[in-house]
Parts: sequence; C-alpha cells; structure tokens
Amino acid sequence: MYKRVPPVFSLEYLRVFLSAIDKEGYNRKAIRTAIFNERLKFEKEKFKAIGRGYRLKTVKSEHLVKNCYQLSNQIGLLQRMNDEILLVDESRELLTHGIMDQKTKSMLLDKLFKTYIPFNEVLLCVRNQPKCQVLLPLRKEKGLFKSFADKYRLRVNQIQFEVVRDLLTQLEILNWRERKDKEKMQLVYLIATVVKLSEVQGFLSAASKVIREENPQLDRFLNEITEGGKLSREKMSANDLLKQAKDKGYITIKLQEAEDFLFLKTLSVNSPIFEEILWEEYLKISDYKSNYPVYYSELRDDVCERLRISDKMFDSFIKRMINKPSEYTVKLHPGGGPMPPRRGLSSMLKALPPKTGSDEYITFIKAIK
Repeated sequence: MYKRVPPVFSLEYLRVFLSAIDKEGYNRKAIRTAIFNERLKFEKEKFKAIGRGYRLKTVKSEHLVKNCYQLSNQIGLLQRMNDEILLVDESRELLTHGIMDQKTKSMLLDKLFKTYIPFNEVLLCVRNQPKCQVLLPLRKEKGLFKSFADKYRLRVNQIQFEVVRDLLTQLEILNWRERKDKEKMQLVYLIATVVKLSEVQGFLSAASKVIREENPQLDRFLNEITEGGKLSREKMSANDLLKQAKDKGYITIKLQEAEDFLFLKTLSVNSPIFEEILWEEYLKISDYKSNYPVYYSELRDDVCERLRISDKMFDSFIKRMINKPSEYTVKLHPGGGPMPPRRGLSSMLKALPPKTGSDEYITFIKAIK
C-alpha cells in the first residue's frame, strides 16, 4: 500500500484524463489540453456563480496531468502493452457509466482503499469519533493542522487529509462544511454506514452478555441485513454476512487483514423526514420568517449536517420539491444572483449550488408552508 495519495482533488479530472487517453492514446499534449480546458471551465463557472465576471487565473495543468497518471497507474486503471499505455476494461466502464454509477463507485472505493493507507486512516478515524465527525483547521499554517489532528490520533498531513476528504465526499461516504467562526475550521462527518466484518462478528459473539457497548453503526448494519430482525443474528456465518450485505447494497472491500472485509453504504432519508428537517433549518436561518430568501449553500450545509446526507441527495430532493410542488406541504421558490465567495478552490467547488433549466445557479431559496 502507498502512504501518499497523488493530490487529485476531483474525480472529474480523473475522468477527463482517462477520456483523453481513450480518444488520443497517451498523448501528453492532448491530455494536458483536456485537463487545462476542464480547469478553465470550472474557473468560469466559479466566477459566474459569485457574479464577478470572468477574471480567470492562470491555469497550470502539468502537475495535475502527472498526478492523474500516478493515481490511475497506482490503482490499476492503466496498463502497459508493447510500450503503449492503455486503459483497462474498468476504465472504459467508468467512462461509459460515469463516476457515480454504483458499480463504478464500488470499483473506485475498492481500489482506493486497497492502494492507499490515508483512505483507511481518515475514514476509520472519522468513524471512530463519538459523533462520527472531526473538526480541523482549513488554514494552511505550519503545525496548526497537526496540533488538531493529534487529538484525534489522525496520522496524515493536511494535504493528504483534504484529498481523501474531497474524493470520499464525491463518492458520498463523507461530507463536510466550513464552520462559521474566526478560526476557519472544517467539520468533516460520516454519511455512510461503515463497519468491518470482524467488528460484526465480535459484536455478535458478545450478544449474550448482559452489558454490551452501544454501537449505532453496527446496530444499523445488523438491523438492515437481518431485515429488521427477521433473520437470526446469532446464526449468521461470515459468508451469510457477506451475501446479505451485498444483497442490501453494501460495497464490500477485502482488507489487508486476513479474512476481514469493510462494508460501506451511503445513508439516505425518506421524503417526509427531509421535508420536515428542511423546514426547521430554513426557519432557523430566516429568523422564523417564511417566504424569506436564504442562501442555498447555507441551507444545504445545515440540512446535510443534521441528516448526515450528501449534497447530491439534498440537491435531488430540492429539485423534486420545485418540480412537483403538489407532492409536498413546503413550497420552494428558487432565485438567482451572486453567491457569497468562498476562500479556496475546494470550498468554492463544494459551495456551488445546482442550476435551473436556464443555466442559472439556484443561489437563494424561499419556502412557505
């Protein structure tokens, strides 16, 4: 396993990199141009969103091409044949079905966790905290990040943490937000059920004891795979657990430890719960005024943190509420306009709201009930 993840902060760059090879072969100029254009597109969108025109930064892509090559090569998305660099079948499936296809998502998570130590370090560290969350600095100041990370026994540096954070956010395993305070902090939290097979087996073996440590992650996992208690927990073998987990949509990753597996599944909520919490958080932001415009990104941050869901899930619910208002008690009215700027590329990318059919960002949202 590698101790360092190449700093590729977006899976979209990985997709563009692989697509350029698929079309042109391993032509560094063509790859560099494709990556450059992708970065340029984001710069345009960023400034369009904050309403400051197209004052574009000089976009350098050489390092990103190198990092995309390293990442692709190390996780096995490329192969060498007769001095040529070619895509493997899994890379072509990624290009065909997209990053968020369930099969592609499973493949990427499997490769990332088997290849890089920081993925295991970060995910299990976040999961093992009392609320499955960590609060760490965003500022790049010598020694500051480490002083906070040491409290969590997190053994990765800031760049490695934020690469893993961003990739697992895109794969809907983690989510994060900026904290509103002078210190410029990031709250990173788990939005998935994450358990090891060995933990499940240890939990079950202690089932007959009078006192058993409460573990919401394991309880949720076991309740789901036993179909709410219809199947006997105590009689389930390791193979039974693996089969039931896969049948229930869990991604299973074989770990380095002998015969151990990691189970992952993104959390979800139903429509009534989402609507209820959305309305409560909207009223908090609007000072309990209905039909009052609030920033979309601020409302999304608050609702996602409370429900432990991904930004994509939030956006999906909001679009449905806007397009099918008859199905909901809360009525939403989107609005455009400049959004508040965020410091840093990752923060800005994270804050971008979805667009309307007219290609405008939903910057504000009003709600009535």
